[in-house]
Amino acid sequence: MEYEKHPAKADEFLELQYSLLYKYGEERRFCQFIFLTVLRNKRLIEAILALFIKKQPRPLLFALLKCACAEIAASPEKKLPQIIHAWVEAAKNACSQGESKLANAVLRRFAEEFKKRGAQAKTLEDFALLYSHPLWLAKRFAQNFGEEKAVEIMRKNREPSEVFLRIQQTPQAAEGIKDYAQFLSECEFDGFYKIKAGALESVKPLLQTSLAYIQDPATRFAPELLDPQKSEKILDLCAAPGGKSRAIADLIRKKNPEGFLQDTLLVSVDKNSPRLERLKENLSKIDFLKTECVACDLENENLKERLEKESLPTKYDAILIDAPCSNTGVLRRRPDARYRLKESDIFSCKKIQISIIKNALGLLKEGGRLVYSTCSIDPEENLQAPREAIENSAEFKIEFSRTILPETTDGAGLCLIKKSR
Repeated sequence: MEYEKHPAKADEFLELQYSLLYKYGEERRFCQFIFLTVLRNKRLIEAILALFIKKQPRPLLFALLKCACAEIAASPEKKLPQIIHAWVEAAKNACSQGESKLANAVLRRFAEEFKKRGAQAKTLEDFALLYSHPLWLAKRFAQNFGEEKAVEIMRKNREPSEVFLRIQQTPQAAEGIKDYAQFLSECEFDGFYKIKAGALESVKPLLQTSLAYIQDPATRFAPELLDPQKSEKILDLCAAPGGKSRAIADLIRKKNPEGFLQDTLLVSVDKNSPRLERLKENLSKIDFLKTECVACDLENENLKERLEKESLPTKYDAILIDAPCSNTGVLRRRPDARYRLKESDIFSCKKIQISIIKNALGLLKEGGRLVYSTCSIDPEENLQAPREAIENSAEFKIEFSRTILPETTDGAGLCLIKKSR
């Protein structure tokens, strides 16, 4: 009910306003599951409820009905009578007797209608509603990838995202995770494990060390493409909260497992915000090479001047930009983003991305390389932005680009730019 009054980023909303004590682990998981399932199915839930309710109920009952519908949508049919009964009892306690009767009638009809919708969907419009995506976004997916792939992307986005853990590629990390093996399952991505459902609290002690970090496997592509080396000066832009900085460092450590790498420098940059503190915390867990954290608004400040002020190098062998973007590749992980996003935002993001790339190119050494990445799957951001950033410049060349569609991992965009002279 509060979210409908004041829409916000779902993760921030949960963390800042409704952070249940960790001792209530089961309740925390259930509340988060219900809340995010409502967001994943919001358009469809509201469309079906509109069929059965002539006059929109007061906010408390309407919110309760949406939460009940979310659990119905995510549960096997044999459990539905028990689920409906539980929510009707909740309506009796929270609302009036008449409202609880309405809830009983509506929820039983919702269960029947929801089951039919999947079988009846035929057109792109049907699937956009079934998977709760704005129609403009469904059409954009279809324009870029074809209608069949667009439907598959939307279907994936409705599924809850799995939580992955990445470990350092060192003997210490391999030994350190043994005590947590019961909470983890292996996956097809080297160095990554899936955290089993409900086990996040159990692995938190591991996450507080330098050995492991929660990260989707899609994030590995950009640091691997950057291919950081010992003795290099490396710049990580838009770095908060620090996952890719740690991945860069771990790739270097994998190649050089012993000793402190005195002549290797990693400088991580992001604007001054609460996320910068998380970046500093993550950099503090990199204890085998030199790291620096710099606060700089890359859209509005001159990065070179800022680096000079901090007595840091202004030329780098390798630069990684994890650019702000539309998030169209991570709608499964951020289900609320689809409702905030407008088509014009994609072009606004591209403008910012071009500016950040241009800001960074001047800091690249001769023969240096820049990897630009996004968590978008839109060609405007992944292909056009880097092309436009280097157009009319003979010294820069795009050597590789790729868009990864959301499947097992999140979606992402990658581009490798090299400086010839």
